[in-house]
Amino acid sequence: MTINSVNTANKLCLFLFILFFGFASHAQTTIKGKITDAATKEPLAFANIIINQNSHLGITTDIDGKFYYSGKQTITSILCSFVGYTNKTIVITPSNNKNLHIELSFDANELNELVITGENPANAIMRKVIANKELNDPENIATFKYKSYNKTIYDLRFKGYKDSLKVKGRLKDGHIFMMESVTERKYLKPNMSEEVVLATRVSGFKNPAFASLATDLQPFSFYKDNMKLLNINYLNPVSKGSLNKYRFTLQDTLYRDSDTIYVISYKPKPGKNFEGLKGVLYINTKKYAVQNVTAEPNEKGKLDIKIRQQYTYTKDGYWFPEQLDYTLEFNEFPQKDLGMYVQGKSYIDSIQLNLPMRKKEFALESVWIDENASKKDSTYWDNYRREKLDLAEKTTYRVVDSIGEVADLDGLVTFAERFGKGRIPVGCVDIDIAKSLNFNKYEGVRWGLGLYTNEKLFEKLTLGGFAGYGTRDGDWKYGGEAIYTFSKRKEFTIGAKYQDNLVETGNHTFQFPAFAYSNGRSLIASQMDRIEEGSLNIGFRAFRYTKWDFGISSARITPLYDYTFEHYGTSFKNYYNTELTANMKFAFGEKIVNAFNQNMSLGTKHPILYLSYARGLKGVLNSDFNYNKFELALEHSFYTKNLGKTSYRFEAGYIDKALPYGLLFTGEGSYDKKYPLIMRNSFQTMQPYEFLSDRYANLFTSHNFGGLLLKTDLFQPEISIHNNFSWGNLSYQESHKLISFKTKDRIFMETGLQIDNILKLNYMNIGYMGLGAGVYYRYGGYSLPDFNDNLAFKFTLNFTFK
Repeated sequence: MTINSVNTANKLCLFLFILFFGFASHAQTTIKGKITDAATKEPLAFANIIINQNSHLGITTDIDGKFYYSGKQTITSILCSFVGYTNKTIVITPSNNKNLHIELSFDANELNELVITGENPANAIMRKVIANKELNDPENIATFKYKSYNKTIYDLRFKGYKDSLKVKGRLKDGHIFMMESVTERKYLKPNMSEEVVLATRVSGFKNPAFASLATDLQPFSFYKDNMKLLNINYLNPVSKGSLNKYRFTLQDTLYRDSDTIYVISYKPKPGKNFEGLKGVLYINTKKYAVQNVTAEPNEKGKLDIKIRQQYTYTKDGYWFPEQLDYTLEFNEFPQKDLGMYVQGKSYIDSIQLNLPMRKKEFALESVWIDENASKKDSTYWDNYRREKLDLAEKTTYRVVDSIGEVADLDGLVTFAERFGKGRIPVGCVDIDIAKSLNFNKYEGVRWGLGLYTNEKLFEKLTLGGFAGYGTRDGDWKYGGEAIYTFSKRKEFTIGAKYQDNLVETGNHTFQFPAFAYSNGRSLIASQMDRIEEGSLNIGFRAFRYTKWDFGISSARITPLYDYTFEHYGTSFKNYYNTELTANMKFAFGEKIVNAFNQNMSLGTKHPILYLSYARGLKGVLNSDFNYNKFELALEHSFYTKNLGKTSYRFEAGYIDKALPYGLLFTGEGSYDKKYPLIMRNSFQTMQPYEFLSDRYANLFTSHNFGGLLLKTDLFQPEISIHNNFSWGNLSYQESHKLISFKTKDRIFMETGLQIDNILKLNYMNIGYMGLGAGVYYRYGGYSLPDFNDNLAFKFTLNFTFK
């Protein structure tokens, strides 16, 4: 071999050595896997992983219990830990580093209380977290925008159940139900929010008119003073005053790059009586913000919920939700040894902060579904799914879709939608339940039929009518109407109606939503006018939070009680009345959700104002009276931390001319010995038609302490205090003949104590029907001579999950 050939070979070897060494020096060591509970097989969100016994080198699992790490250092071992579980060390080799499945076992001893002398270190950390809560609350950012992929799975949990019905076999080992959606949300501080459903897929449905959202069963962030879960307000451990209510325990300290993360468990202190949560907080010293959190009610019920949230630190310097997760557990439904659970997960990305936005850029609806949302193909879904559907999920769509087609699940949703509005769909018509079956003290049971066309016959036009026979008064009532809907989104309708019907005295014009069929007030209606009426009206929503209704009506009115109206020498038994009406509802910040092909209101945290004006038109269509009638109502409910829920409703009305009894203000009482029910926003100790007014002011106030005053393991009543006041006056009292009434130019007062859930009855293993009672006392200017006559004992029924 020549010298030149040797040199060439050496150079080649040196080149290959340098090349190999370069690759080796930049090689990446990767670990990837999942940590679960050894008993339940559920993923452990936010479990801690220490690499190579170096406490400053570690990672944390996400809400799915998954972890991933890639670095230059060779990984030889990992230490896995989770609050309440036994630690486990895993030796890492090139053959096991990619698909690790690690199970940790629960150890109750790990949760033993620490004996602390001096300042609790967890409390010192929590003070900093609470001091920075306004800074770290993402909903205090001026504007933001993000996209979210959401997946919800419904499945069964077998607890000794032998599956004799072969449920899992029928589902071919799929889930019983699942939903997916992709949404885009934008937000403008303080309360403008719009979320559009870009894509939705629901097993068993061809064209679902609903979708899963990140905020279905939990708030968007963990910073509000009160956390509302399953309609119960829980005191947030990250709120002022929580140190007096919660016991915080520092369980671990983690190190991530230059950050320190404190793992703090929390639960209510013994002897503290409040709606509390328990769980674990991961507090990052960067702005002392919540990085991860788990939370669930401290007290279990028939239906339990647990939430998990993970935050990311954005390049803009804000902590923002990145993953949201909840588990809803039906412990004994459909039966005790067979439970059902719901798992909802949301993954947030494409986060943009402090974008220029204006209010007028936001749609009326807070949530609405794009018309093409149910038509997205598999390529679209694959772009948003974090992982491909597994075998069980694919099976769910295949099997449940076939079941849905046979069972017509789309039709069942339509049925539920209509039934929620008091109608039963039958082909191209709907049966109106309230117009087909009714009851009041005057008519007794009213049997009949109310029919209205639906979208199967006409898309925008609704035609309908009703006829009914009262078993007590022995008379027929009937009517018909036509409604044309120009825009569902703007709630823009025009209608015409004719009816030969009964109307309770005092209820001839606009009805504020106070006492209606929903709370039983109609049961005790006994003083009626017969009306033969024709009317036209137009309704629409304008200026985002305002609904309007304008109308004109003309009626022949016949009192069905002994009564004569005499005024300036003219006597009336029957009379004609034509009036123009204008009604308005203003609900600032009202959240409107477009789902099930309609706009639905989820209410508002602000006061709601109702205004009504009616103008009598004497001489028009034989009308006998000229007058102006004004009414207003203002109502509001709000929750105060550590105190409970306060509600109030103020009402007032004024009429400037003398009018017959039926057109004046009466009927605000609800005291009836035969039906001793608590009826909201009415006077519980006042007889239904005890007072008559042409001007009035009413104030209803209540405060519900929930379980804050009294709570034991077996007895958990909700205690409410009510204070109601009324004033009124009546001009031309001498005009009303043959009928007895009082006026109330002094103040009518009553106070009540209401206790709900005195007796709790299991309801379908989902929750409890609670039987309660209340006692009200009448005092002030219209108290009665006998003490017992001032008392009213009443009952109430409600539903709770725990």
